[in-house]
Amino acid sequence: QPIDRFVLMPSRAMSALTEIEPDSIIDPEFDRICDPEDAEPARTLASEIKKTAHLAWPVILGQLAIVGMNLVDTILAGRISSQILAEVAIGSAVWGAALLWIIGTMMAVSPAVSSLRGKKREDQLADTLAQALYLGVLVLLMVLIFAPLAPMLMRAMKVDATLIPGATAFLKGILWGAPALTWYICLQKFCEGMGRTKPGLYFSAAGLLLLIPLCYALLNGHFGLPRMLAQGAGLATAIVMWVNAIVITIYVRHQFKAQGVLRQFAAPEFKRIRALAAVGVPIAVTILMEAGLFYAVLLLMSRFGKDWVAAHSVAINVASIAFMLPLGLANAVTVRAGFAHGRGDVAGVRLAGVSGICLCLATQGVSALIMLLFALPIANLYLPHEPAVALVAAKMLFLAAIFQFPDGVQAISNGALRGLHDTRWPMILTTIAYWGLGFPLAHQLAFATNFGPIGLWYGFILGLSAAAVLLTVRFFRLTRV
Repeated sequence: QPIDRFVLMPSRAMSALTEIEPDSIIDPEFDRICDPEDAEPARTLASEIKKTAHLAWPVILGQLAIVGMNLVDTILAGRISSQILAEVAIGSAVWGAALLWIIGTMMAVSPAVSSLRGKKREDQLADTLAQALYLGVLVLLMVLIFAPLAPMLMRAMKVDATLIPGATAFLKGILWGAPALTWYICLQKFCEGMGRTKPGLYFSAAGLLLLIPLCYALLNGHFGLPRMLAQGAGLATAIVMWVNAIVITIYVRHQFKAQGVLRQFAAPEFKRIRALAAVGVPIAVTILMEAGLFYAVLLLMSRFGKDWVAAHSVAINVASIAFMLPLGLANAVTVRAGFAHGRGDVAGVRLAGVSGICLCLATQGVSALIMLLFALPIANLYLPHEPAVALVAAKMLFLAAIFQFPDGVQAISNGALRGLHDTRWPMILTTIAYWGLGFPLAHQLAFATNFGPIGLWYGFILGLSAAAVLLTVRFFRLTRV
């Protein structure tokens, strides 16, 4: 039975998705380029786990390199002072909303491409990517239109007034990289949908190596460059984004030459753009519901002073690095579920989701153990000159260890649902979990009880747990056979 029967999407969006996938003649070069073994069905859970891990590990390392950029900004800023670290953290939180809006919307590319591959309809690849890039232009315009409102948002959230100028300067620097980031993410998701996950690893790792000296120089004013502090951290990251965008463009043009990718651009077609947006926008909103909770908590934390912001930022930064493990697995599960979706294989979709959950429980267990055993040394790495703040950060890392499991499971379930093109209900469920339950409780515990800043953590831990339960139940319900 077709898996579409189990997907509760708006009928217009589903019909539009089928319109962009007509029959095609298979190019004999296609299977050679795309490593067809990744698209083959698995017969057992063990074999599915192996295939998922094979796809996931380059994505995980690539995502770690991307988050490593924020790690570099944070560590280098913290070595100047907790004030600069807090400015960069607040600026990164506001920028993070734009970043995840771009990434989330462009995530529609992976399931669209993997479904084409599963159905052996590869002559639509170049056109699908072109329409995705047009969608990217619209997404970018929204970011640029709303960017000037960032200082107003920070004031509305009652961010410490001493942090707003530096945070705004960071945003001014990093915003120069927004066009390059949008282009890069779109091409990266295209490669992942084709089963080519290693390029993102290589490009992100190279970008990270470039960022370290560049960020250090612009933050501190070395090697003849001006001392730009928080703005320098943002500008350094923007420069790296442009380098990565140029390199991945060269790669995609060369590797997918037979499919005409990035060599011929069809005119914008509203129906196809709308079809991609019908999948991508709910994904972006879903991600923003979770990330927005974290960012809102960070902004609320600023009411308790810069030391609490610095300590909180350290714990969240470490947790964000750990989250790259389930996020990479989720991307691989999306591709594997997309292949099965293209074949109409309901059991294959469920197997892809279960394998991801099994792998996730293992990786998150390791992450939680590291946070519990090495909390203080990790905190001292960020704040070597402020031991009192580092001690608070270490205590927060204990709480970060708790939410590793629900955070990982909700990511995997979301990834599996994306492979089904089921994005509307996850958006609704995560909104309920994070903002109907998590945020109100966090605010109540922090400001109406004696828990204080720690109450903010209790609130979003509960929100993550609720999301994990709701999304997992939905996935198993949709894949009943």
